[in-house]
Amino acid sequence: MKRLLAFFIISALLFALSACGSDAPSAPLVDVGASPALSGADSIGSDAAAFNAENGKTPAARVDDTAAAIYNGTEGITLYGAAAYTNTGDCPIIIESADFTFTAGGETFEHSFVPPLAEYAVLMPGETSFLTAWAPQAPETALSAGMEVSLSVSLTPRRAEAARTLLLVDRLYLADNYPNFTTLSGRITCAGALGCEMNVIHIGFYDAEGTFLGAWYFTKNTLLEGDESKNFVVQMYGLPLDSLAERADSLSAIGFGFTL
Repeated sequence: MKRLLAFFIISALLFALSACGSDAPSAPLVDVGASPALSGADSIGSDAAAFNAENGKTPAARVDDTAAAIYNGTEGITLYGAAAYTNTGDCPIIIESADFTFTAGGETFEHSFVPPLAEYAVLMPGETSFLTAWAPQAPETALSAGMEVSLSVSLTPRRAEAARTLLLVDRLYLADNYPNFTTLSGRITCAGALGCEMNVIHIGFYDAEGTFLGAWYFTKNTLLEGDESKNFVVQMYGLPLDSLAERADSLSAIGFGFTL
């Protein structure tokens, strides 16, 4: 059942991320640099007993930055939210649940969710990752695209009990396309000796002043052997960050591999 549920989640995510686009020629690629070096770059060992014995027991996560927007999506008016967070505990963590609270037009909007494929996104102490959420609103909503909106985020971390396969993400490029979507390309390298069949990648975008612009995630059915690298290209439909290639000065990325 667990394998079947994960398969359906992957299928749904791939379908959503490949939704309608444009055949217009893309703009010139903009190099925004490689993702910064990650602590604990090697994958955690596959021996669960050794994994648990080597780490602490106090999970903690700090929300570093948030970004939010209101835009007219495929399902109507949609709240978009993103958060950067860091593992500040003494053990590897996963995020058990996330509570996003949007404030716009004098109202608050709660959106709670379990991050997709969260069980595989094991974050070591000191590492940073990202969460992204979309919350379509009812047709009768008083919200409108472009309204000012703020976001507060509360996370529930849990001590990770299983090993991970870390993926290094670099050679990242952005290209703005018409109409209003951005293409992301780069390279994924499997840092684990065992390899993986699938992955989930989280990426955060920052401007020249270090301001957090937003985040994105994607999944791919990509077979990677140990230490193998493969290039990728994704179209970031549904990311309401106009002219992102022009605005983004740096990217931070982390990836996690798994096999069903």
